[in-house]
Amino acid sequence: MYQCPSCGAGLAFDPKSQLLECKYCNSTFKPEEIKEIHFKDAKGEKDIIAEATKKEETKSDEYEAILYRCSQCGAELITTDETIATFCSYCGSSAVLERKNTKKQKPNYIIPFTKTKEECEHAYKRKLHSAFFAPSNMSKTQQVERIRGIYMPYWIYSFGKEGEEISTGEKYHKRVGDYVYYKDYRLTTNIKAKCNGVSHDATSNFADNLSEAIAPFDMNEKKEFSPTYLSGFYADSEDVTSEAYENECNEIANKQASKELMKDRTYSKYNSKPHVSLHTESTELGLFPVYFLATKNKKGDRISYAVMNGQTGKVAAEIPIDFKKYLITSLILAVPIFLLLNAFFTFTPGKVLIISIIFSILSLVMSARQVSQIRKREKRLDDRGFITKNSEVKKKAKDKTEKIKSFPKLIKPIIGLIVAIAILVLNPVSDVYYYAGAIASIVLVIWSFADLVKEYNLLTTRKLPQLEKRGGDENA
Repeated sequence: MYQCPSCGAGLAFDPKSQLLECKYCNSTFKPEEIKEIHFKDAKGEKDIIAEATKKEETKSDEYEAILYRCSQCGAELITTDETIATFCSYCGSSAVLERKNTKKQKPNYIIPFTKTKEECEHAYKRKLHSAFFAPSNMSKTQQVERIRGIYMPYWIYSFGKEGEEISTGEKYHKRVGDYVYYKDYRLTTNIKAKCNGVSHDATSNFADNLSEAIAPFDMNEKKEFSPTYLSGFYADSEDVTSEAYENECNEIANKQASKELMKDRTYSKYNSKPHVSLHTESTELGLFPVYFLATKNKKGDRISYAVMNGQTGKVAAEIPIDFKKYLITSLILAVPIFLLLNAFFTFTPGKVLIISIIFSILSLVMSARQVSQIRKREKRLDDRGFITKNSEVKKKAKDKTEKIKSFPKLIKPIIGLIVAIAILVLNPVSDVYYYAGAIASIVLVIWSFADLVKEYNLLTTRKLPQLEKRGGDENA
């Protein structure tokens, strides 16, 4: 922990002032000042003079930190503070976290927090207010207060190219009868292009969909890394190699460079769409500010995450549906909707069957799509970093038992569809068959929509992390 030079109390980095503040004597210091004071205290004045003549020694590639590891899920987070970690914000465990001193490799850059925890809490609450069916426990004060500031590791790529870029084009030449002739052209352009600051998270435990949802970060605000910025916050460690996202980030850079090249009217003149192929020039590691919140469901067997960009304030949250709220609201709205429709349409058994067929098809399509998405989410096949780190996931993804379990969810709308179509085709004389078929079909449709809600909740929650490298603390 960095101590206040005035009173000796602990310092914490304040996102608003971008200074290290002492809550006891209200003193403020620039991170660079504290770094220099801490260096002098650690080395002594004589050593400082000696160190000044040895530049390479003064710039260590490591820094001292405290590592906390959750015994329940294997979570690991680092901090420079001396506070005792008592709460894992990734799995929700209140078990005492294992602590040990360690030395960590210094990242190249850090983007400091500019949004406060209070701003994050307000932004999260606004997000919940717009989600009418959100479970009530997600907005409870004690739950929202568990939001923690964590510096997430990101790979920062720089791409460039200097040389020729060849593309093809065409231009209208003439028309002869029903034939139109074009002339083909070969366009050669000498370019000197650079694209810096393309980034992607470097930890397998930060889901790609959440990481991408709060992007981008403003790389113009990056600073040379100093451990003083970690005061009052935590940081995760990288466990995904830079090669995992290099191609993806390279394609982003290529598209941006091609877009810039298209501004030259020559390409539009010849109906050409150039594609610039940049190559990787450098890869560096940075720590980016993220506020993180994990919320367990009522059963305590699944967890949902909410994240906020600590620089821009952009929020992304996994918000499940409270089934009771959904059911009560649906029943309340069903009555006025039925009365309104009944004022304009005369409901006959045949029309009811047709309506049930439409809803059965809709339910079947949505359910089939969600089943596929659930399999990807449960196996984390939609997370390239996790797959790269855990190659065995690909093998487990072929497990056929997942398909067998999901089939009963699809059979309900299928049966309702078959019953409704069969009655329409057979066209029985008695209306009893129509009424019975309509009731059976609608019940199955309602049942299948209930399954859709459950499936949606599976997509907006995750299995509790087990022995994964994550962590957190309620005192951050």
